[in-house]
Amino acid sequence: MYPFDEENELKPLTREALEDFSNRCASLNIYKKDTPEYEEKWTELWCEAEEFQPMEGFVHIAQENGKEGVRNDFFNNWIVPPVFDRIVAGTNMNDNYIVKNGGKYGVVRADGKGTWVCPCKYDCVETLENHIDVIKVGINGKYGVVELCSGDWARERVEPVYDDIQETDGGYLVLKKDGKCGLYKYGTILPAEYERIFVPVIMGWIKVVKNRVWGYVDSDNEFTENIEKAFWCNIANL
Repeated sequence: MYPFDEENELKPLTREALEDFSNRCASLNIYKKDTPEYEEKWTELWCEAEEFQPMEGFVHIAQENGKEGVRNDFFNNWIVPPVFDRIVAGTNMNDNYIVKNGGKYGVVRADGKGTWVCPCKYDCVETLENHIDVIKVGINGKYGVVELCSGDWARERVEPVYDDIQETDGGYLVLKKDGKCGLYKYGTILPAEYERIFVPVIMGWIKVVKNRVWGYVDSDNEFTENIEKAFWCNIANL
């Protein structure tokens, strides 16, 4: 029906195409939501829509009755219902959004229902530049790490007990507490008991200073001065 854009291999999103999809979305009302028939038709429609040029411009934060949600004007529906005090702008994390309610922050799924992925209990929630499935959370001035597992639910990997958490080379997170530092990477925690930590960009040893002594981290995440026991860190294996 619509010619392909040869350069981008995507169909141009014309007004005709938009109206066609809007009408077909409206026709889904004959099916009961959450039934196999509805889900099948909706999936077919969504897959076809992805063949068109980017729809991001049609997704935006909107208000209704003093509350905020996220609308998709392409499909003329709410992907995050307008029941939140605030949607944090620019926080679409693999179909998740940071929201604020009652002065606290959490994460919801863009499933049209606002299903909670991460409970609304934190004083702050921050995205990380090099991670789409890990967020930094804060309570009472202390920080932790929450992993968004496949976008459907969350796991608090690091308790919010650290003074600060910062990203570093290779996707590591530096955990700072009481003047000492540790590391977090893919669920592995190196305790915050070192004065300094030097991490490899791709592979190498994790060099540390503990009690003013230079050393390394071994395979058991313990301090060693013996380089032969040092753990050769390949980021792909962490």
